[in-house]
Amino acid sequence: MKLSKVFLAVLLVFVLVGTACAEDTIKIGVYNSLTGRTAFGGQLELEGIQMAHQEVPELLGKKVELIVVDNKTDKVEAANAVKRLV
Repeated sequence: MKLSKVFLAVLLVFVLVGTACAEDTIKIGVYNSLTGRTAFGGQLELEGIQMAHQEVPELLGKKVELIVVDNKTDKVEAANAVKRLV
């Protein structure tokens, strides 16, 4: 059930980003805690997102690229991670 919610959320993001993007590749930023105190939950979320990406690697005829950044469960690193995505 939780995986289907993640899949639907990712799919919705793909659709919204896809309509606003004119490039051949749709880039989606994945901002998560992959290291630090909350790494376990972040790793599980990333695995779910990657599974959804494997199921739907293209959207509207465009390749979908995931850009994964780690906020390291730290305020300063979180700000740096967001800057890398923007």
